Amino acid sequence: MGKNLESLEDWIVIGKYDGSILAEMAKGILTDNDIPCYIKGDFFSTAYNINALSMPGGSVKLYIPKAFKTKAEELIKDIIPSNE
Repeated sequence: MGKNLESLEDWIVIGKYDGSILAEMAKGILTDNDIPCYIKGDFFSTAYNINALSMPGGSVKLYIPKAFKTKAEELIKDIIPSNE
């Protein structure tokens, strides 16, 4: 991994969502504000592309570099429903 890229150890979960609609919205806000991010879903949400429905225990996580935590939390504070 190059010097300019964040190591995987520096990435944190900024939000956990049921389905991917809210995760995609949050990702869009972060991307629009130049915050690197990616979404990773559990088996059901990724294998079956479950977006609108929430399944018990199913989740999609939004990851960002740790250095952007404060800014990202402020930007998506209204769409971090189950982060805690």
